[in-house]
Amino acid sequence: MAALPRLFYVTSGLDEANAFATWSAVISPLFEPRPCLRGSKSPTGSAFGVIIGDLVVAKVAFNAQDFVRDEQRIAATADHLLLHLYVTGGFNGTVTRQQTTIGPGKVALIDLAYPLATRAFASRTVCLVVPRKLLGDLPLETLKPRLDPLRNDLLAAHMLSLQERSAQLTTDDVASTVADTADFLRRLLAPTAPDTLEPQRDTDDTILTLTEALIRENLAAPELSPDWLAQRLDVSRASLYRLFADRGGIMRYVQERRLLAVQAALSDPLDTRRLSRLAADLGFKSEAHFSRSFRARFGVTASAYRQAQLEASATIQLTSPAVVQQWWTTVAA
Repeated sequence: MAALPRLFYVTSGLDEANAFATWSAVISPLFEPRPCLRGSKSPTGSAFGVIIGDLVVAKVAFNAQDFVRDEQRIAATADHLLLHLYVTGGFNGTVTRQQTTIGPGKVALIDLAYPLATRAFASRTVCLVVPRKLLGDLPLETLKPRLDPLRNDLLAAHMLSLQERSAQLTTDDVASTVADTADFLRRLLAPTAPDTLEPQRDTDDTILTLTEALIRENLAAPELSPDWLAQRLDVSRASLYRLFADRGGIMRYVQERRLLAVQAALSDPLDTRRLSRLAADLGFKSEAHFSRSFRARFGVTASAYRQAQLEASATIQLTSPAVVQQWWTTVAA
């Protein structure tokens, strides 16, 4: 069970010229980064991602800048679909043939078969690159850059979940992960009449996905409880108990989510929070409670786990920008 190749590009700490050169090389298969205004800071950014077979999922952070994708880049790289979730920040501009504005919590559906020109704010994002071949006969020519609120929330939840567990995936997980993601996207992006969306909100799968996302977003909230979740989701408490019965109950699931969120943070070279800060941010009662819980769950201390992950990244990380270009060429072929 070999680990998957990781992409790790960090420009913090570099001088402005080197930071710009590194960032430009990393994203050059997709976009040309440009300063927003004359005299403004050079575009820079950092990314930590994992190549999952035909998919790439990554956390990306960047300063304010313009992004341009022109006909030359379209001709040189595959016309994949880029799903870009803005955790913070956003942009306005032309993507997927339409003028649009994207803010926090929204996913931009970017069809790379078309030119792009956007002005982005300083942002923290999660991106998922999906080859068209995985999407079957979806009529992507009708795709719009924004989804309705329900499907946006479902897509955001899926992307955050995939990114969170990506560093723990192995080669044995690739086929099922790619197949599950492709199947989810084909169902989510299929043309749907507006009057069919509301009934979908009441299905068990939808409620479960939205509940998991709400838990993930509020792990440190003191009010997090079955009653609070039921009220926020407008469902009965009995329905929640039923949906989480095979997960050991809601609050056991919450504790497991906390531990998995810690594991993901410790696997992320871009996440440099102290262990005490992680414990507070993710809702543990104390640092001692956090330490005991992590060791009981994973059989190692949190500090030892973080060190092992850093060493693993140093061993298998792919820091040459040529790796990104190779992925595009290989998947396109």
